[in-house]
Amino acid sequence: MQLAAYLPSLVRPAFSGRLLSSNALVGSGVSLQCAAQRYREAPPADRLEHNKLQAEIFNRKSDFLSRPLPQQINERLARVVGAIPGLGPSSRVLDVGTGTGCLVPHLRAAGVRDVLAVDLADAMLEQLCALHGCGGPLGNEPGVRPWLGDMESVPAYQGPFDAALLNSVFGNVFDQREALLRACLLLKPGGYIAVSHPLGRRWHEDLHAEEPGMVPHGLPDAEGIAQLAAGLPLTVEAVVDETEFYFALLRVPVDYALPGGPLLLGGPVVTGFGRGSRQMGVPTANIDPVPLQGVLADMPLGVYFGWARLDTPPGAPASDAAVHKAAVNIGRRPTVDAAGADITIEAHLLHGFAGDFYGRRLRVVLCGYVRPEARFGGLDELVARIRTDVGLTSAALDTPTHAGLKTHEFLA
Repeated sequence: MQLAAYLPSLVRPAFSGRLLSSNALVGSGVSLQCAAQRYREAPPADRLEHNKLQAEIFNRKSDFLSRPLPQQINERLARVVGAIPGLGPSSRVLDVGTGTGCLVPHLRAAGVRDVLAVDLADAMLEQLCALHGCGGPLGNEPGVRPWLGDMESVPAYQGPFDAALLNSVFGNVFDQREALLRACLLLKPGGYIAVSHPLGRRWHEDLHAEEPGMVPHGLPDAEGIAQLAAGLPLTVEAVVDETEFYFALLRVPVDYALPGGPLLLGGPVVTGFGRGSRQMGVPTANIDPVPLQGVLADMPLGVYFGWARLDTPPGAPASDAAVHKAAVNIGRRPTVDAAGADITIEAHLLHGFAGDFYGRRLRVVLCGYVRPEARFGGLDELVARIRTDVGLTSAALDTPTHAGLKTHEFLA
């Protein structure tokens, strides 16, 4: 089967791969052993080089890794899928580092019909399609859709997903926290991330110690997974750390709700940088952050949403004084500003105001947290993400979880 019929014409390197032991290298040829040796001698300095070398290794192992799995491994893979709540015919699943598709039969047994199978190695995806059958990459029809690329290369139209599975791959990614962040950005609110390994964390630690370049990370214990998730819109739902089975389940909060309930911010509108309107088409009202330092100190930097009301001057249209939806960025703007820039509070109210209201008081009831602050590849990528954030804001505030907070007494 020719994979070219299924893949986009333009692809980029990926987070991906399947774990290899030294025994798996035996008889695989000098080139593969040389690639592993390059990892040991000079670990890749960046993600693209890391992915390139991972692809070299796993492309050469696709035949070996397409062999039938032992029954006990299949039983553990079935356990992974069975531990993810709510999977069924309507679920859309992201299988990261799918390899030759060892999870696909178990997802199908759970009723899942729509899987985006993401991998770096094109030979792995060839085997995936030969073993399990593949549909087109656009998702017009349910099925297994191969994607040659990493999570960063997966466009928004492929999701949002109900679950992201990182099975036997979390130790291989270049940056584990970045992998969790990218999964968050592709999930629906209430969606799950499952990090798993059917041979367990202790077996994986031995492999990590033996091949630290090829497998640069161990699997985190319960404390470690909590540290990786800190500041991300995730809750740790479960960590199972058995001798021959590892499973960590994380969840994006339902409707992105803040775990401690709404937060209240208020202050005068101050002059910003002018980029929101001029460069991005997303005008913002900036709240003076200085009086709010105590509140901000305990908040992750990133994108929030809530209900906002501006104290308008006499003569302003009545609609300007109403309560409006707002997407709020609290952070240092790493895509457009130098490191260490001062924190700003930038509120984009989903309403067209008649004028500027510098000095007037703006009150915001923050209801939810969408994502942490991130550095994007350029202004176009940032603007595209901001538009996504605004869309998520509008939809989330229409849910019963948040709609009632429009009448919060702080906004009266």
